[in-house]
Amino acid sequence: MVYFEVTGHNVPRIFYTFWEANGGLERFGYPLTEPFVEVSATDGQQYLVQYFERARFEHHPENAGTPFEVLLGLLGVERTRGRESEPPFRPVERPNDPSIDYFLETRHTLGPPFQEYWWSRGGAAVFGYPISEPFEEISKTDGKRYLVQYFERNRMEYHPELAGTEFEILLGHLGRETLIDRGWLPGA
Repeated sequence: MVYFEVTGHNVPRIFYTFWEANGGLERFGYPLTEPFVEVSATDGQQYLVQYFERARFEHHPENAGTPFEVLLGLLGVERTRGRESEPPFRPVERPNDPSIDYFLETRHTLGPPFQEYWWSRGGAAVFGYPISEPFEEISKTDGKRYLVQYFERNRMEYHPELAGTEFEILLGHLGRETLIDRGWLPGA
């Protein structure tokens, strides 16, 4: 176990190794819970999970010894359930612009400003496929309006005040928001 003094939570070695190898604090944030067993909304199976500010780690023992032993939960899908009829979440047709990526898997596009971040930091394996088009949304974290795009495992946010820095695109705090909605953490 690795102890994070800032949040007072322990992270088991299997999750810490994944955290450290795949972006650590920038990508996932700090741990917000201890590891515990939870029933997956995706397949109904029980997994050892741990919530971080921006993600939920899931231990999949059926994948032991492979790169898929720890998977990221589909928090983007779970956090947007029921929003499928909203315009940004409706499937779109393939655009005529060849510089815009189109994903048949979800029938959504990926372009600036999120495209380069998605491709350079792990793509579908890390973030999942896009499940919305970019749109403006008020952040539950700071109450400001940002251009966002949802992916199966996360939400990307464009921060124009940080333009030209490595923090121009930030990942949403979907882990934190999930725990706030459950009443496990105080609201913002």
